[in-house]
Order: sequence, then C-alpha cells, then structure tokens
Amino acid sequence: MGKSIIPFILENPCLSNIFVEVAGNKNISKIFDFQTSNIEKLKRNKYKIIISDHSTLQKILNEKVKVHQIFLIDDSNKNSSNFKIDVNVIKINIPFKMDDLYHRIENYLIQKNKNIRRLLKYKYFTYDPSTRELSSDSFSLRFTEKESQIFLCLIENKDSHISKKDLLHKVWSYGEGIDTHTLETHVYALRKKIETKLKMKDLIMFEEKKGYYLNNSIL
Repeated sequence: MGKSIIPFILENPCLSNIFVEVAGNKNISKIFDFQTSNIEKLKRNKYKIIISDHSTLQKILNEKVKVHQIFLIDDSNKNSSNFKIDVNVIKINIPFKMDDLYHRIENYLIQKNKNIRRLLKYKYFTYDPSTRELSSDSFSLRFTEKESQIFLCLIENKDSHISKKDLLHKVWSYGEGIDTHTLETHVYALRKKIETKLKMKDLIMFEEKKGYYLNNSIL
C-alpha cells in the first residue's frame, strides 16, 4: 500500500515555507507525505485529511468543501471555537515541533485504518460504528448513541426479527421509566433520518407480533 497524501493549504507565509521545505523530504514518515494544495484541488480530489491555518479553514467553511479531518495550525488569536464546523478539528498550538505533528498524524492514520477494517459495508450504504456514521455514495448522516445501538442490534439480527422487548433489553437494559413508547420514538427518528438524508425508504421495517427487522432487499 502506498503512502497517504496529506495536503496542506497555509496562507501564513512562514508556515507555508516550513511545510514546503519538509514536503520535499519523502523519508520523514513511512505512511504519509505532505503535499501543497489549494481549495480547487480539495474540491476535485475530496481529500479527507488536510493541514490548514485559520484563513484556510474559513475559506473551507465558506466554500463548503467536504473534509473529514483538519489539523489546524493555530496561527491566530481568534477563537476557533467560534467557527461553526461539521468536521473534526485537531488544533496544533504554536510553537510546535514537526516530529510531534508527524506522530499525531501517523497515530490518527493508524487508528483510522483500524476503524476502516471495522466498517460494515452493504450494497447501498456503509456504517462506521466508531463514528456512528451511515453513508451512501452521495450522502451521510450521524446517529445519536441510542440510535446507533438500535441500528447495530438490527444489523446483528439482519436475517430475522427482533422484538420490542428484546430491543429494549439490549439498548436500555430495562432502565427505570423506559417503555415501548421510548423505543418507538427513537426508531421513528431513525427511520426519518435515513429516509430524509440517504433517500432510503423502508430500510427499517416492523411486523406485528414479530418485531423490527431490516429490509434485506435494500441492504
């Protein structure tokens, strides 16, 4: 397997010069290389991990570029928490050591690869239990913790039905004050999310006296 490419877009000239210099050294990491990039390249190639500074981050948000993980070099006095973002940001405070940054990126990639091997892949969608993200070719959505537990129970029983009683026991362990109405409310919300975001209707089905089940025809 080849090395991962980690693009960097840094408008701060000092930071940019540092990364341009280290990008020329292909032996720094065994699993990734840095590569200079720009917003247009991000749109075309859809990189999932990038290095940015605050100015670049703002442009990514404004342009609505889809990126899963940003390593943000904190070169500003602005509070990055003021940004409304839908991606994960790992903030790197200045001053920082490049060796420390390499290790953080390597650890992230190693963990990410482990998670990928745990992905549940089906014909029309993929589910990542670690991030609680359900995705198709065009759309993705993230479940709440309880929604994820319900969905995983349905996947584990994808060739059969699971009763309301069993689902309540598995997800809530018959917690005090929890009844079938609570379950039905969560399943309804889960169905609406999947139908609205992924355009999948009737993925979660219910049969009286048998319980819930996944529609195998669209798995």
